[in-house]
Amino acid sequence: MSSAGAVSIQSARLSQIGVNHQVLKEGSSVLVRVIADRGNGKYEGSVAGVRVQLTSAKPLRASDTFTATIGVKNGSIVVTPKEASGMAGLQGAAEIALQSNEVSESQLFSLLESLGLPADNLSSTILQSFKQMGLKMDTALANKIRSLALRFGGKEKSAAEILSLLAQKGIEADEAEIKELLSLLEREESQVVEGSTKQKPESADKEKTKEKLISRINSTEGSWYLLPFELVELSGHTEDGRLILGGGCIRLLFDSSAALKMLNLDCKYNNQQYLFSLMYEGKRISNTYFNVSSADRVLNFEEEIINLKKHFMAAGINPGRITWSEKSELEGNASGLESFVSFGGEI
Repeated sequence: MSSAGAVSIQSARLSQIGVNHQVLKEGSSVLVRVIADRGNGKYEGSVAGVRVQLTSAKPLRASDTFTATIGVKNGSIVVTPKEASGMAGLQGAAEIALQSNEVSESQLFSLLESLGLPADNLSSTILQSFKQMGLKMDTALANKIRSLALRFGGKEKSAAEILSLLAQKGIEADEAEIKELLSLLEREESQVVEGSTKQKPESADKEKTKEKLISRINSTEGSWYLLPFELVELSGHTEDGRLILGGGCIRLLFDSSAALKMLNLDCKYNNQQYLFSLMYEGKRISNTYFNVSSADRVLNFEEEIINLKKHFMAAGINPGRITWSEKSELEGNASGLESFVSFGGEI
C-alpha cells in the first residue's frame, strides 16, 4: 500500500483495484468476527464482511464478535477492539494485525488474465495507474488505453500513464497531441552540450499544441497536475539572452478530498537525471523515493542517500523514510511504486 492513511478491505479478488471495495480510513469502525483459532496466536476472521487472517497477542475465541477501530502501525494494518463488556475473551485484547502479503508477479499476471488483459508489463502499468488514481477497474477502458499506448513505440509506459490520466479527467486528445506532450515531458528534443542545454527550434504550432493540452489537464479537476519547467541562466551570449541549463517536470497527485498525495520531480541537469517521488500523509512527507543517474560516472546509492538526508536536514524538512528506487519505478507518474496486497489469499 502506498499510503498508511487508508485501508482497503477486500470483498472479492478484484476489489484491490476498485471493484466492490470499501475504503476505510484510520479511525473507522469495523465489525470483526472470529471464525476459527488456527493456533500460535493466529486466527481466521471476518473484518467488514471479508474473510482475513488475524494475528493477536491476546487469546481470542471462535464466534467472538466485536466492534474495532481500523488503523496502521509500522506499515501493518491493525484493528483495535473497542470496549466489549461481558466478552471475557476480548478483555485486554490490544491491537490485532491483519495478515497481508504483497502479490507476486505471477499472481498479478494471473489477475490480468482474469480481467481479459494480456499478462505483460504494459497491462501492469495500466492497472497500477488506475489504482494510483483511485479509478475503478474498467476492462474495456483498460484495453482501449493499452491499444492506444502501443502506437507510441518505445514510450508505451509513459503513454499509458498519460492516457489513464486523461481518462480520469474525461479529456479527449488525439495521437498528435499526446505525442507532443510526451516529447515535452521527456525533453527528447533537447541536446546536452558541456553541461548546458540548447533546444532545437520548434514551430509555433508545436508549442501551442503542447501548451494547449497541458492547460486542459491542469484546468480540469482531477488527480494529476503537470508543471514542466526550465532551469535558465541569463546570458548575453545567446540571441534571446537566455541559456537553458536543464529542465524537467513537477507532477502533483491529489486525492478525492483535494489533499496532496504525491509529488514527483523529474529533472535533467548537468548530465544527470534526478527522479524524486515524495509521498504525503496530511501535510507531512511520509516516504521519499529517489534515483539519480549520471551520463559520465557511476553513483553510489548509499552515499546519495546520506547526502540527500543532509540536504533535507539543512532545509529543516523531515523526509520520512528515504529509499533509493529503480529508475523504472519513478519515471513518469511513478505508478511503478504501486503494489497490490492480498488478505487471506484474496487480492
